[in-house]
Amino acid sequence: MDRILPAYPLWIIDPLFSLWSKNDTLIGGDTMFWTGQTQRACGFVRYNGKTYRFMGYREDAQALEQTNLQISAFATEYTFRAEEFTLKVSFVSPRLPSDLDILSCPVCYTEYEVLPVGALPADFSIAIALDEDFCYADKKEWVVGGVIPLKGYEAAYFTRGRNLVLSDTSDCVTPDWGDFYLAGEESWFISESGINYYIANGKTEYLRKNFERQYVFSVNRSPKGTFLTAVDDKVSIFYFGEWLKSYYFRGGKTIIDAMNFFTRDHDVISEKCKAFDAQLKADCDRVGKDYYTLACASLRQSVGAHKLVQNAKGELLFLSKENNSNGCIGTVDVSYPSMPLFLLYNPELVSAMMNGIYAFARMPVWNYDFAPHDLGTYPWCSGQVYGTTYKDEKYGCGMYSTWAFPRTNQMLYIRPAESNVYDFDTQMPVEECGNMLIMTAAAIVAGANKDIAKKNFDLLKKWVKFLEKYGLKPANQLCTDDFAGHLANNVNLAIKALVGIESFSIICKMLGKETLAENYEKKAEKFAADLKAGVGDGIMPLAYGMENSYSIKYNILFDKLFGFELIGQDVCERETAYYIEKSNRYGVPLDTRETYTKSDWILWASALTDDKEKREKLYQPVVRYLKETPSRVPFCDWYQTKLGEKMHFFNRTVQGGIFAPLLKDSGKMRIK
Repeated sequence: MDRILPAYPLWIIDPLFSLWSKNDTLIGGDTMFWTGQTQRACGFVRYNGKTYRFMGYREDAQALEQTNLQISAFATEYTFRAEEFTLKVSFVSPRLPSDLDILSCPVCYTEYEVLPVGALPADFSIAIALDEDFCYADKKEWVVGGVIPLKGYEAAYFTRGRNLVLSDTSDCVTPDWGDFYLAGEESWFISESGINYYIANGKTEYLRKNFERQYVFSVNRSPKGTFLTAVDDKVSIFYFGEWLKSYYFRGGKTIIDAMNFFTRDHDVISEKCKAFDAQLKADCDRVGKDYYTLACASLRQSVGAHKLVQNAKGELLFLSKENNSNGCIGTVDVSYPSMPLFLLYNPELVSAMMNGIYAFARMPVWNYDFAPHDLGTYPWCSGQVYGTTYKDEKYGCGMYSTWAFPRTNQMLYIRPAESNVYDFDTQMPVEECGNMLIMTAAAIVAGANKDIAKKNFDLLKKWVKFLEKYGLKPANQLCTDDFAGHLANNVNLAIKALVGIESFSIICKMLGKETLAENYEKKAEKFAADLKAGVGDGIMPLAYGMENSYSIKYNILFDKLFGFELIGQDVCERETAYYIEKSNRYGVPLDTRETYTKSDWILWASALTDDKEKREKLYQPVVRYLKETPSRVPFCDWYQTKLGEKMHFFNRTVQGGIFAPLLKDSGKMRIK
């Protein structure tokens, strides 16, 4: 079997429940949390006197031979065989962006079918076991659990004895809270000796000893069926004084309701997933060869790096975690690259990414005339942490004065303006203003409610004024690619300012402010003329006046999608041809400073060309990266283009940007 991905998604719910396999065979090693920390899930088949293993690593059960592996939009599907039967197992995470109840319901399926060579023997069962290390972070803790009898099935659960709800905002860490469920026809909270007893003789009587490792364990005896995995995190998000549960739990629903919903509506949910996947595959086939692989590699990851909640005002909040980056929540320059996926399938989710940013921008502690960067550190929306003052001073917050873990955020959002907690030199003023303007325009063009622009028009007007004043030749500052360091006169950042001004003209037009819309369209035209005059007729440099340089000009994308095309298709074709020329084995470097790249931006760039052959040449190295990288982690967006090794940043929502070519082909963003 050829490798498809460096790591395969199994059960994906949110940033705190995310199980993967980093092995080419499911029995090749332990399953893991997205961070790489072991979270052991094992799967067994008892068949005619033998116990076989199809998931996880144990020496006491015979391994089945894996014969096939496929991925689709919401499923990772395996096929195994033994002398007497074939087993098909599918791990389904129905994170449908178009259905908020299904997206936010914290339940996954494991579907299976056993195909016997002859008659199914009496001694048959299939089982899944989850180890207690699902329940705690970095060291063994006391675990308690039990079993709940439900209509037609049983759900076993376990949890850390002392639940520390929302206790840790560290980045690459598993949670120390939440109740974890495994449901099947029969279920147990069981000890190591109970698992051993089942492996030895297929029976489910067990001896429980509290000093042993403990498991939740479910057994089905039907040759075709489903298991459920689920998590109840109890509290999902702290949002500026509100304690919010997952969107699905609104109205008092419980985890029992969630499992019953996924059991009762299994066929409906499955059909929705299959219909979505069939349409996705057809659309991807029109984009180009292997593009469907990229879309499937990014979809569950991108959606599952968010949490969907609703605040007391009834506003949706679709809050990302900067996984393997710094753990920030609701980061604007993480939402921006991810939005092609959500503009395609549910633009209200793009608005939901921004609602918290608009709210924080009105708080006294944020005393700048440009847009904020983040809302805190996941799962705490307690005020922006990016650029909090490093020096010790009387009113400083000292947020990053030490990197001790675990940590809990300070309540920055309640501070008065006089606190002056943010270091201006570590902000992203042009970047975030442009991002918020472009995202707002894109959301309402794609069909989101215009109210987000109407009620925040004062902020949008302030931010576009900032771009008018400072965007053409940005001062020495950070951009989305902050890891590359400060840069003055960044041409790609100036392009973002241009598209931000275009976006404001769109917003004005959509709100019926025709005169203002025309005024800003003219300003955008003048801005574009000045920008192009400053860079000349050749390849656009990394910065004004920087000879023999380039950078991926991904920020041109919405100038093209909206139909302004003030940069021009001739420039897009010249730029993309140059990127192909500069590509290494795993992609075109981000710019001339280093050989690393960002895969999301490569796909944004591939949407700039109208030449299908050029588009494929740009993204094919990313497909090759997935197949060959030695870094066995979820889809990484920042990696080396020559050796394919990860730099940082994996399992991030930014991979929603992989959908940029599909968004372009949809034509839904064009207004001119």
